[in-house]
Amino acid sequence: MLVGKYSFFEKLLIIFVSLMGLSFILSIFMVQPMTADVLRGFIPTIPDLPGGKMLVAAFVGTTMAAATFLSRPLFVRGKNWNISHLEQQKKDSIMAAISIFVISGTIMAVACGALFYEEKVVDKVLDMANTLEPIAGQWAVSVFFFGALSAGLSSIFPCLLIAPLLIADYQSGELDTSSSRFRIITAIACLVALIGPAFNANPIEIQILSQVFNVFVLPIVVLGIILMLRKKEIMKDYDTSLAVYICLYAALLFSLIISYNGIIAIFEYF
Repeated sequence: MLVGKYSFFEKLLIIFVSLMGLSFILSIFMVQPMTADVLRGFIPTIPDLPGGKMLVAAFVGTTMAAATFLSRPLFVRGKNWNISHLEQQKKDSIMAAISIFVISGTIMAVACGALFYEEKVVDKVLDMANTLEPIAGQWAVSVFFFGALSAGLSSIFPCLLIAPLLIADYQSGELDTSSSRFRIITAIACLVALIGPAFNANPIEIQILSQVFNVFVLPIVVLGIILMLRKKEIMKDYDTSLAVYICLYAALLFSLIISYNGIIAIFEYF
């Protein structure tokens, strides 16, 4: 954040995401979940168990987060892409979506193999790593630790960037990553993130709750994208295809369903 260069931030993020992906892919070979259970996981369901609704909302808040929709165009600007890079941007988006799908699926498969079969519950950050130790030894703990650490760092950096970049984009239309305002806002965001540890709160519960609250913003962001695409003064001579609108309305419907599910989960939790 202090360096203030998008290219440096991008390289750092690539390292963390690569470490995360490799760590969990190695872990899945160690725990070896049953193929039938992995395939059954592709069927969308909300578990009828205590905390099931909360976890589903948290999963959506993590992968289909409003932050993703907001940060993507800002990062495209950071790469200095314009309309002439449309095809390159499409390929980049497809690869990003595939990577998220593979990594998220791998993480859940590892959790299935390491925790579900043994009916073990994660109450502390290293509970899952310690569960891997009897299966694959101490080396598995190190692999999982680096994966979990990389997952956290690769998520927190984009989240810290969103607020200052949105403010700069709204005020000047420029990507601001080197000003004092950018550093001050990201520093405040870092301090806010320490509220949980400062009050000795359970980091697992704080993480789940924070991701659940993400889904409440998601419908607003998707609706905002739809309204922007319908404005001629913004789109000018560019038309949006019917397929894009269908996907966006489907995303809006899905986000409303998950938000409703998240509200019920919050009431059940408290």
